[in-house]
Parts: sequence; C-alpha cells; structure tokens
Amino acid sequence: MSQTNKGVLVDPYTKTISNVQVGDFKDIQKHLQCSVFCSGGYDEGGDAIYVNDEGLYTESMFWYAPDVYPDPYAGRVLFLGIDAGGNSKDAWLDAEDVANFDAKFMTREEVEGMYSQWSQYYG
Repeated sequence: MSQTNKGVLVDPYTKTISNVQVGDFKDIQKHLQCSVFCSGGYDEGGDAIYVNDEGLYTESMFWYAPDVYPDPYAGRVLFLGIDAGGNSKDAWLDAEDVANFDAKFMTREEVEGMYSQWSQYYG
C-alpha cells in the first residue's frame, strides 16, 4: 500500500471543507475532479494549494479567501503539504483551520459582479 498524506479539500459545490487522504497525483485529480491541475500558491505554513488548471473556463463555483490569495479560486481547492524536495507530506493546516479563514463560497455571477465593481474604482 502506498503512503498517503493528510490534505484539506474545499468544495464550493457542496460548501464543505474536509480533511482528505492523498496518495499520488491521481488522488489530487480525483479530489479536484479534473484531469489537469496546478499550484494556486502556498499558505503561510508552506502547504501547496492545488486547483483545476482549467477552472476559469470550466467551473461555476468559486472559493474566495483574500488572506490566502487576492482572487477567487475557481472550483475545488486542495491544501497539501510539500517538502523542500517537492514531495508531498501532511498539510500543515486541517479542515478546522481552513474553515476559520475569512472566506466565502461564490457563484460565477457573484465573481463577475465583484470584478465589475472593482473596475469602476480601479478602471
């Protein structure tokens, strides 16, 4: 049996944040429900934040956590620890930590409205 690591999955479709087990890249694809993923940054503890690389084109729900990243994440978000060699390890955060972020779930229409308001001020 291969090694698994603890990750945290944010699912804007079910509006849930949960601890999950991640083995290899196929588990990341399964949790994000996509075939192509990328890093959407890192949290303050060094966890990688994985997202659907095609999410801006394919996702209809978003998660907005401005203290983590200035723009809403499209689709599901997976926090997973990463070591200096690029190998996965347990996430520094757990679901309770992420649930306590100043964040909200948003629809595509709400995100578009947010950017529309910003463009009025920052044009």
